[in-house]
Amino acid sequence: MPRTARPSGACQNCKNHHVKCDEARPACRRCVRTKRVCPGYPEGLDLVLRDQNQAARAVVDRRRNALSKRTTASVDGSQTSQSQSPPSLTIPCGLVESEDTQARCFLIANFVLFTRDSQADCSFLELLPTLFESLRVDCAVSLALTAVSRCMFGALVRKNRDTETADVRAAFIHAVAATRTAIEDPAEALSDATLMAVCLLGFYEAARDAFRSKLSSARHFHGAAALIENRKISNMNSELAKKIVLAVRNGIVTRAISHCDSIDTSSEVWQDFEQLPQNPATLLDDMSVEVANVLGTASRTPQRIADVEEVETGPPSPTSGPLVRAIAAEARLASWPRAVPRNWIPIRIYRRHIHQEVIDAGLYSDYCEIFPDVVICSTWNSWRRIRLKNLSRIAQLDPESSGIQTVATMQQLADDICATIPFSLGSRTEITPFYDGAAIYPSIKGKSLPTDHARAAVAVGGWSLWSPLKEIINVHMYLRPGQREWVREQLFRLAKIYDVIPQ
Repeated sequence: MPRTARPSGACQNCKNHHVKCDEARPACRRCVRTKRVCPGYPEGLDLVLRDQNQAARAVVDRRRNALSKRTTASVDGSQTSQSQSPPSLTIPCGLVESEDTQARCFLIANFVLFTRDSQADCSFLELLPTLFESLRVDCAVSLALTAVSRCMFGALVRKNRDTETADVRAAFIHAVAATRTAIEDPAEALSDATLMAVCLLGFYEAARDAFRSKLSSARHFHGAAALIENRKISNMNSELAKKIVLAVRNGIVTRAISHCDSIDTSSEVWQDFEQLPQNPATLLDDMSVEVANVLGTASRTPQRIADVEEVETGPPSPTSGPLVRAIAAEARLASWPRAVPRNWIPIRIYRRHIHQEVIDAGLYSDYCEIFPDVVICSTWNSWRRIRLKNLSRIAQLDPESSGIQTVATMQQLADDICATIPFSLGSRTEITPFYDGAAIYPSIKGKSLPTDHARAAVAVGGWSLWSPLKEIINVHMYLRPGQREWVREQLFRLAKIYDVIPQ
């Protein structure tokens, strides 16, 4: 029998505690005040077609109790009536929560709704809750979200060895077709939802390739940049649109640094930086553009041509073009820590205060670093990785004059990346369920980490270590002996935790 009462739109936390929920977005005020992670709200369609299992089970229980009473009342004074088994009542399959609903809830709960500093925002996933109220089941962003959710849920919960199964691939193709249709519509092409759909398609490819130990291309983010250019930056006035621009920039610059590709800064997406929200993460993206262009120029120059030029003109001087640009980029990057909030500065925890299981799992030196959250930790490691790439390029361009200071800086950056491993991985050495509280993480004595740190560390922390650790492998010739081998062990540890084969 269907439920006829007015459906509740309250978050699950408030429902569980039987308190009134103000349904504020993206998180209700009660959850914010009590420092709990707000699980969000059911969509409009979910409220209409909401799960009726609980009501159905209550009906079953009432019928069983009534049958039991009737059986007891029918007992004769001289005879004991034989007990009758209550009829078996089966919950209809249609009332069971669908796989797609489970996958979406998993993605939102573990990759969106966890504690993070707003100053670290440069991604688009945290923007999803702002679109939920207006989502249609068949719209491009909804279908793209389904594809991403199936991919992540299948890999991390169902433990699919091949992340792109037939149903996942079908969902992706369906989402691509819907996005293409939206782009061809003049009105839809100018909407924030279409931009978000393109970004989600990029995230899908990034997630799929991550499990294959590959770095995805930036084609979808370049597609989003083309949409932004078509809209013109002057039409990106909403706060959501501005944040999507920053997310697109981050997607482009991250892949440009990794692939050593140049960035066309004449594009509309790179203009009017001052009008967009600024924080340490977006400032780092801005600084990284010049590093990407330095690396891109170097990658397009054949080595034999460079060798001929060196024979004819001698080694590059400190005033030569690429070297000057790399040195200027390093000067800007070195100033970045002065722009971060005070609470961003990492805190060192020394060996005597670190749990033995964490030490055994992986502690490179006598200390580790902890941060307010895993996103801030990831931002610091991105900065260290980019500096390592740029300093390595400086050492290649001017090996004689780069000096001891450059090598010492690279060594310190590598050591600091290694020092973040305990905070991100804790004592984990095997595949860990998202809600498993057995893992141990280092913390300040007398002060506990955020309640959802373990879940955020599994979802984000480990993945954010891949590129920085691989960069240490790339520059190992400048580092102390043995560090490369230790980092390789940690990469294999990561591969085991996330069931990824490192390349």
